[in-house]
Amino acid sequence: MSRAGKLAPEQLPVLFIKNLNYEVTDGDLFKLFDPDETGIIRQIRKGISVDTKGTAYVVFWNAMDAKNALEKLNGFNFQNRYLVVLWHQPEKTLKMKESKDDVQARQESLVPSSPRSTSSSSTTSSITKKPIPVMDRKKSKPDHGASHARKAALTFVRGFLAQKPSKISVP
Repeated sequence: MSRAGKLAPEQLPVLFIKNLNYEVTDGDLFKLFDPDETGIIRQIRKGISVDTKGTAYVVFWNAMDAKNALEKLNGFNFQNRYLVVLWHQPEKTLKMKESKDDVQARQESLVPSSPRSTSSSSTTSSITKKPIPVMDRKKSKPDHGASHARKAALTFVRGFLAQKPSKISVP
């Protein structure tokens, strides 16, 4: 038995389905997971946003029916796509949401909230201005073309750091 098929003592009867066809309907999913129409499915939720399209959650009335569906349908070819059927892991979903919030908070902290100084020297002081020697392997001398490119790139980046974020005003 695969590790995904093991049943934990307090396992939720919820399966997470990936790699679904974008045009799949609710009726198709009900027929797939409950072909005899015995009423083992409580609810099906399809992903409709850009990030969740092609996924679905299938909620069963009991965990044994969910386990049987997982064992039978994981890797099943449905509408010319191989399904990936996993147990729903709420803690993993929360971690993903927290990490997205963390990334958003970091991006907001990068944007200066108030202008402290108009000079660009305060923004460029954190950037190390020590040149990194690049050696041409054939000549064992510094490669002037690479150092020029590095200087141009640093000037370009420093120009962006010195600029204030523009505010968009709607009339």
